[in-house]
Amino acid sequence: MTAIFLRPLGRQERDLQGLIDRIAGEYQTVSFPPHLTICGVPDEPAVFDAAAAYIKECRLLPLTVAKTAVTGAVITPFRAVFIEVENTSALREFRERLREIVGAPALIPPHISLLYTLDRVTQAPRPDLDAAALARIAAGCADAISDTDFTLAQPVVNSAGRDVNAWR
Repeated sequence: MTAIFLRPLGRQERDLQGLIDRIAGEYQTVSFPPHLTICGVPDEPAVFDAAAAYIKECRLLPLTVAKTAVTGAVITPFRAVFIEVENTSALREFRERLREIVGAPALIPPHISLLYTLDRVTQAPRPDLDAAALARIAAGCADAISDTDFTLAQPVVNSAGRDVNAWR
């Protein structure tokens, strides 16, 4: 899977990374950089170039988004515990325009992932991380996150868990 991410800045990135690493270690799941997924991207150089041109010219970054909730739910292994964020007009414009440029499917609600339910060793989904467990983990994360707003600015193309390109 290849996607465009926006990553938080500075202290917020470090704090969220620490939280992600801690809960991934506690539950033996995979760790990943904190991010808000903008949209999926086909693996085609022309699409990357068009997306990069838009990102450089749009003047919408950095984006500040408000935290609306911390949620734990069995949705997908990649959306299990996450920070729900306000879908501001600027964020919506940025995401929709990139979606149009790259030909991505409809967007899911914006969020910053905190826990994937993928086993650290096998990469298989963890059925023991059910709705009740995810709700408890989310409550602990909510207590650990003092920020009410997040500043997102580091656009990254992420492919199979590796940041392969960043536009600045």
